[in-house]
Formats: sequence, C-alpha cells, structure tokens
Amino acid sequence: MEAIIRQEAGWILAQQLPSGAVVTAYPGRPKIVPYFAHLALYGLATWGFSLPRVRAYLDWYLAHLERPDRYGITGTVYDYYLDESGTEIPALSYDSSDSYSATFLTLVRCYCEASGDREWVAYHLPELELVAGAMLATLQKDNLTLARPDWKVKYLMDNCEVYQGLKDYAWLLARVRGYAGEARMPNGHLGAEGEKKVSKYAQEAGRYAALAARVKDAIQAKMLLDGGYCPAIYRAGLRRRPNWKKWYPDALAQLFPIITGVLSPREEAARRLYANFLRNYPHWYRQTAPENFITTLVVYAAALMEDRWRVRQYVEGLEENIIARGHPWPYHAAEAGILLLTLRYYLQ
Repeated sequence: MEAIIRQEAGWILAQQLPSGAVVTAYPGRPKIVPYFAHLALYGLATWGFSLPRVRAYLDWYLAHLERPDRYGITGTVYDYYLDESGTEIPALSYDSSDSYSATFLTLVRCYCEASGDREWVAYHLPELELVAGAMLATLQKDNLTLARPDWKVKYLMDNCEVYQGLKDYAWLLARVRGYAGEARMPNGHLGAEGEKKVSKYAQEAGRYAALAARVKDAIQAKMLLDGGYCPAIYRAGLRRRPNWKKWYPDALAQLFPIITGVLSPREEAARRLYANFLRNYPHWYRQTAPENFITTLVVYAAALMEDRWRVRQYVEGLEENIIARGHPWPYHAAEAGILLLTLRYYLQ
C-alpha cells in the first residue's frame, strides 16, 4: 500500500499544469473540472504531500473567481478546456455552484490542517468569503441548496457536501480567529482593532456552524425515506424515492451522508444504510476493471465503516486492473485522490 500511495501521489501531480490547475484527462480532450481537482488534492493534502503544489491550485482557483458569473453568482469558478496550445479556455458553465464551492472549502481545511498555514487563510479571507457566499447562493427556505440557479434540483450528494463545507469553513474561521489573537501589541493586549477582528471571526464561525446544523437537520427531515435517502428533491417539493438498483445517482448517493459526516460511522443509522448498500451491491469490491469500475468514493465509505476486508480486496483489484495498466479511463485524478484519502484512514 505504501508503494501505491507514492505512485498515485506522483500520478496526481502529473495532472497538474504549470498554472496550478489540475486536469481531468477525459478521453479525447482534457478539461479542468474544479470539483474533480478538489477530490484529487484531498489525498495529497491529507497525507501532507507536496503542499506547495496544493497551495498553487488554491491560488489558481481564487484567481479565477467570477464576479459575477453568467448565472449572477459571485465567487464561482467555471470549468475550463485546454486548446491545442494549452491555453485555458473557460467553458462559461459548471456542473454545480454549491458542490464546487463546498468542496473547495473542504480542500482549504485539508491544506490548513496539514500545513498549519493560517497566514494563507487569513490573507485570502475576502476571497474565501466569496466562495462561501457562492456555496449558499442557492440556499432555499427549507435549508437545502439547489445545484445551480437554472437547475432547480436539490441533490442529496450536493447538500451533504454543503454541510461538510459549512463545517469546514467554520473551522477555518475559528483558526483565523486564533491567528488574529496571536498578533498582540507589545504590552500583550490585542488592541481595539485586534479585539474587533477576533470577535468578528468568532461570530462568523458560529454562524456558519449553525448553518451547517440546519442543513444537516434539513437532510434528515426532508430527504430520509424508505430505509435510505431520496437522491433528489425536484420542483414543488417532489421527492424521488431511492432506487437501489440504479447505481447513479441513487445508490451512490446513499453513501454520501457517511462520507461527509452527516452520519457518524458509529451511528446505528449509518450501519443500517451501509447494510442496505451491501445487500444491493454485495460484490462491489470486485468491480475494479475499466469496463465495470466503481468509484473510489465507495471504498472510502467502506473504510469509514471499518469494512477492512472489502477495502483490501478492492485496493488489490485496483492495483491489478487500473494502476498497473497505466490508469485507463474512467479512473482519473479525483479517483486517485479519494484512494489516498481512503488509505490514510485505513492505515491509521
């Protein structure tokens, strides 16, 4: 596993451009998809690998914030294509405004935890506030977010990621508060301006933590249904029952409350949910060939649930069918990042 970790970390870095952006090597045409870049870099940051390269991506993302974008939201980042010369061309769209922003804030926390670089967070707080605003730009009265202003669907996966992003942003604000509190005057006092900053950060951290709690409560109240979660809520509150036989988004979405901390792995609800998943996909750990590949998000959920035997079987199959064969599609940098995250947890 140590050899896999080293190899996959290097392979992720090989997908990074000189600009700092991380490419998803779609067949035929590479594309910069920030959401996938965030998942790719979760693994590097969690292991503490190549942190200056992680920071380079964070800088790239903040340098590409829209003010506002085509949907009227400030603080989002478009997908980008690469032309023949390698120039980054904005696609003028993105898959979701809530998840892209939420996962970026989670990545910033991963970086800050690994590096202790509170100075970077404090310096970029104005831009991070814009990202947090973009995450909440589609928040509705029921405390769930729409995927995008023009796509009026509340997805379970997105809202789980928003919950995690809100918690992580509250964590970052608390660390910035501590950083501001260390900047004392020679007499040991913060001074009026320092006290004001510390108080502001404390209030904002509390506000975002409270928002996270409301999103979690809304997921449990509005989306829990029939031994699982409805993968999406449509216009007029239409809830779609989970179809366990439909892999995406229905079955995969069931694992997101566990992956993002909406449910603790030790909760009985998490155990029931994972048991339902196993009843419907008892041999998921065998699906590691390109033609039937199951995303590494599943093995991460299994690691969280301490399903160590299936984790081991999946990783062995992945090494044989994907890694040793040169990372064929549909495996890409985000899959490798979540694999590193899984192995970090597994080897603790």
